[in-house]
Amino acid sequence: MSTSPSLPRRAPWQLACRLRVAALVLATAALAARAGAPAAGGAPCQALPATVARIRAAVAAVGTYNPANRPPMEFSASGFFIDDRGYFLTADHVIVAFEKRKRLSHLRIFMHTLDNRRGIPATVLARMPRYDLALLKAEGDAYPCLEIGDSTKVREGQAIAVMGFPFGFLLGLHPSTTAGIISNVSPIAIPAVNTRHLDAATIDALRHPFDVFQLDAIAYPGNSGGPVFDPVTGRVLGVVNRAFIRKTKEKVFASGISYAIPIHYARKLLEKVPAPDTTDAARPNAPVPKAP
Repeated sequence: MSTSPSLPRRAPWQLACRLRVAALVLATAALAARAGAPAAGGAPCQALPATVARIRAAVAAVGTYNPANRPPMEFSASGFFIDDRGYFLTADHVIVAFEKRKRLSHLRIFMHTLDNRRGIPATVLARMPRYDLALLKAEGDAYPCLEIGDSTKVREGQAIAVMGFPFGFLLGLHPSTTAGIISNVSPIAIPAVNTRHLDAATIDALRHPFDVFQLDAIAYPGNSGGPVFDPVTGRVLGVVNRAFIRKTKEKVFASGISYAIPIHYARKLLEKVPAPDTTDAARPNAPVPKAP
């Protein structure tokens, strides 16, 4: 009579690891399933289509154009205009990537509303690596722009929406929107359990902590730099950020959770921009609240 082979016995620590992995998988699946769910009451969801139609023209892609490259056009991140004279906000780690590839001189802003594959030439005016924010200036003026909200008053559970260009060049110049809530407001870094998880970025974040938003809305690669906005008013509450925050927030595992930098940190960035003249009217006029 044949007997069934005995299953190998597993150590308690192996079972614990398997349970943790299973829990992470289930949590990630739950996040994906909930992405786009409206807040209680349904009002933000009902207002969202009109808000998206109103603000999408001000959201653009960040990339480069060089006829010597193949393909000549590329874009890998998102951003948005904060002033009709061409002031444009995005994530600084996007600029770092172009610098490393020596393509910053070919920097472009690609607007989905324009039939222009060469993009709009842009320059970097100011950067804040600590908050991973960068301010660009596009050539020309009369741009559509977004209104800046007060992210110091954001509450956990508040409805939000995210707009940008997921996966960049792969899905084309078509802005996408996802919706959800602010899951939590928490420090950008947590103390490491093991010293080998400490690096220069984590140590700096622990020494100079600031809060970031965790989002219950999916933001894919390519969404970084795009706006997190109020689904009713369209006011910007944050800047989508994946790679930068995950370096200090998720040292042990990669969760797939989306994050954002609160927009009030842009105040310090705008203060670094030299005014073209001495009049207040010449400065970027986005009403960014002061950081606490």
